[in-house]
This record gives sequence, structure tokens and C-alpha cells, in this order.
Amino acid sequence: MNDKTDETRTQRPDVAAAPWEVTGHSVTVDDFAARCDVGVVEHLVVDAPPEAMYRALRHLDLLTIRSRIADLAMWVRGLPERLKRRVPPRVPTRLTFDDLCAGGDWVLLGEQPGREVVFGAVGRFWTPIVRWEEVAAEDFAMYGKPGRGKIVTSLSVRPYGRGGSLATYDIRTTLDDPITRRIFMLYWRTVSPFVKAIMRATLRAAAKQAHETS
Repeated sequence: MNDKTDETRTQRPDVAAAPWEVTGHSVTVDDFAARCDVGVVEHLVVDAPPEAMYRALRHLDLLTIRSRIADLAMWVRGLPERLKRRVPPRVPTRLTFDDLCAGGDWVLLGEQPGREVVFGAVGRFWTPIVRWEEVAAEDFAMYGKPGRGKIVTSLSVRPYGRGGSLATYDIRTTLDDPITRRIFMLYWRTVSPFVKAIMRATLRAAAKQAHETS
């Protein structure tokens, strides 16, 4: 088993995206972020059938992800909020992508069951204390408030070789005005190595679970 890392994609949206319809049968990350300001993709070839890998990735307990860099990044990211509260925040015992959506920070944009699921979030996520905004799935594509940004995350699995699978973690970010874009690009230079480490650790954790259950 080996992992492969794509180059970070950096694109500027030249024109506003036209409205589209997204169905549960055809949704892909391109439906919501065909163009982006910053994008990063991680791939992992897994010696497990696609259905097992997708199930593991789709319902992964994010608290089981283990990586020194990822752990450090999450600790540092949560430090301003802990200092603001002056008391340790409540630590959940389990946290899945669906739990993030239930909490209102993220929204499920669509899913091709067994193949790809797409989540989105909007807000100010480059500041010391993150400010998320709730947005309905049907309003996500046309959202465009100045000083805010959009994140689109895709988890997908494809057959690979004989009985194996190729898992992909794709994150694309767009910013809604030039000033915010410049600020975020400076922030991204610092955090991109940590984001990639978390993405790789996520795929490895799901692969481990897929091996155990397949």
C-alpha cells in the first residue's frame, strides 16, 4: 500500500459560477467548486474493496486520527478558543463528518452513496478564533458574502486494481473578495503543511479501519 500526493491547485475564479442542479446521483466536488482559489488533494491506494473503504471513510470517527503533526495542528488551532473561554472546552467522545453537519458548522451538499460525498462550510476560518456561518445546502453554491470564504470537501473512493481502491480527499477553498483572498493566501502558506498532514492521516485511519472490517 502506498500513498500519493497531488500538487496543490491554485486557481482564481474568472467568472461567477452559474446556478446548477445537484442530485444525489450525480453530485461531485466540481458541482460546487469547479474553480477555486486554493485546492489540495491527497490520494491513498488501499488494499481493501471500494465499498469497505468508502464505508470506513464516510463514517470515520475523526477523534481516532493519529499523527504527531495532525495532533499538534489541532491543538494549536484550538488554543485561542481555549484561552478565550479560560476553561477547557467539552471534548466529545466521538466525532464524524455527520456530527460536524449536525452541529451547524458544516453542511452535507450531496452524495453518490459508495462513491463520493461532498461537504461545505462558510465563514472566517483563517482568523485565530474561527467564525462559521450556517448555510443551507440549496443556498451554498450562490453564497458570496464579502469577508467570508467557502470550503468544499470531497471524500471519494474508486476501484483500483484487483480488489483494491483509490481513496481521495479533496479540499477546495474560494474567497469572496480580493482583500480577503490576499489575507487567506498568507495564512495558507503557514497552515498548508498541517492541512495536508491531517488529510493524509485521515485517509490512513480510514484505510486501517477498512482493512479490519473487510
